[in-house]
Amino acid sequence: MTGTDKDKGDKDAPVTKYTQEDFLTGTAPYEEVYKLHGDPFKESRAISAMEIQARRVGVLGFKGMYQKYVRKLKSIVPMDAQNLSNFSEQPLTLDTGEWETDETGVWRRAPMGGVEIACSHPIMPVERLRNIDTGELKIILAFRRGGKRKNPWIKITTGFDVVSNSKNITQLSSIGISVTSGKRAQNLVDYIADVLDKNYDLIPERKSTSRMGWSEDGFSPYVEDIVFDGNPGFERTFQSISQHGKFEIWKNEAVSIRKNLSAKIVLASSFASVLVHPCGLLPFFVHLWGMDSGTGKTVALMAAASVWAEPTVGGGYIKTFQATSVGFEVIAGFLNSLPVVIDELQLAKDSHGKMLFDVYKLASGAGKLRSNKTLGIAQSLTWANCFLTSGETPITSENDASGAINRVIEIECKADNKVIADGHKTAGIMKSNYGFAGRKFIEHLAEGGELDNARALYEKNYTACMQNDTTEKQASAAAIIVTADQLATEWIFQDNNALTVSDIASFLKSKEAVSAADRGYHYICDWVSQNANRLKGGSTETDTYGQIITKGEDAGWVYIIRSVFDKVCEDGKFSPRALLGHLRT
Repeated sequence: MTGTDKDKGDKDAPVTKYTQEDFLTGTAPYEEVYKLHGDPFKESRAISAMEIQARRVGVLGFKGMYQKYVRKLKSIVPMDAQNLSNFSEQPLTLDTGEWETDETGVWRRAPMGGVEIACSHPIMPVERLRNIDTGELKIILAFRRGGKRKNPWIKITTGFDVVSNSKNITQLSSIGISVTSGKRAQNLVDYIADVLDKNYDLIPERKSTSRMGWSEDGFSPYVEDIVFDGNPGFERTFQSISQHGKFEIWKNEAVSIRKNLSAKIVLASSFASVLVHPCGLLPFFVHLWGMDSGTGKTVALMAAASVWAEPTVGGGYIKTFQATSVGFEVIAGFLNSLPVVIDELQLAKDSHGKMLFDVYKLASGAGKLRSNKTLGIAQSLTWANCFLTSGETPITSENDASGAINRVIEIECKADNKVIADGHKTAGIMKSNYGFAGRKFIEHLAEGGELDNARALYEKNYTACMQNDTTEKQASAAAIIVTADQLATEWIFQDNNALTVSDIASFLKSKEAVSAADRGYHYICDWVSQNANRLKGGSTETDTYGQIITKGEDAGWVYIIRSVFDKVCEDGKFSPRALLGHLRT
């Protein structure tokens, strides 16, 4: 050591200047950082500061060496342990109780002589995961097959309900663990339970999550020291939410495509997704549609996805409409606060052109209530985000319920005004450079007071949006998009080209367009016009099959038999009783 040097600017910074020899042959630098092990925030800062100091004296990889130092400390077991795990290059050294372990597996002495085998290869619990949302514990098992010490350890995450039940633990055979039903399965259960009990303080426990987005600990997946413990089917999606390439290259292209208003709205909606929950809003849709090919709809979705993740269509993040309603619920619940990006609406139609996709269900923000195996209530999926979609037709129709129409902002794309001018170029850049902007946006929001500032800005924009002839839900969606773009312009793009309320106003639906009552009235008026030759005043008319459809005596009035009226309404997907109530007023 070369003496002490207090850092007046940071009381958590290393207080001693260390030499290269201190880092490579001693433990003093590692001991100093470990004093803060009980406070993850202070410890991480000290690691970063010590890593800088190590580089100055020519030592690289301090963080990795420190992690190995911590693992070594955690591998210290009681002196009175009956047996210690004896696997080659084992992740931890643990007290195995009556169980003996080596490269041939795990066994114990039988009461009447002989041995009882639990597993024919090395296996041990190495970590516990506690879910930050549910509090549920999972266990990470490490195992190695093949009988050769050079074979790597494989780690798998599984539930305690699997490793604590002899019937359930046989499921692990599908991933390569040697376990069979009967006594051997029970032995493996007993071995894992004994090791977990005897080494509770030695086996590290980490926080985990099975979804993305906001939680008490921050925003996943950007929370430090948090791991994914969700459905293995989402592993690819989870891995796609990462950073790749260069931020400046992505930023320059994003600034370029923001010159188009539609593209700017789509990009802004991607950022807006993470503001839905903090601002207490319901999910909403932004849908790009157009019958012309080559307008850049899909590439615009790729640009929006690249804010957070790898944006290849059909990859880990962007999905298509070729899925079930439950599938959409599950992916929405997993992404939670991140935008759900879905391409090719036409895949959601049956052979008769009927839409099989339910906007209203997804916009409600909660999945269907379901029972579990014990006939209790299973935990419902929830989400608070934005859905970015595209297709050749609008995602809603005139006959849809108000709730669905109200939650969608639709943008028509035409060949003479492409959303993305050079789709091939933009797609290539976005697929090679992605994930930086979203993380930077979250980091800014996490700074003191910024979420409150975002809420205040949203309220200001919402008030401005309500000055237009639109509904509250349309105004809410528009205001959060504008808010997100104004923040992203300041924090990310820095191009003085922020979205305004007047920019987005033309894409919002009027109160009359959303109202089911007004749309129902116009639908009936259209039906009357279509049947004018059979709706004559002062006489009774019948159709081809002899059905009486109207009686009229007063000019300017049309009298429709109730059963016919009901059928007409049902054909148009309107409630006859609700529409009559409106027509009476």
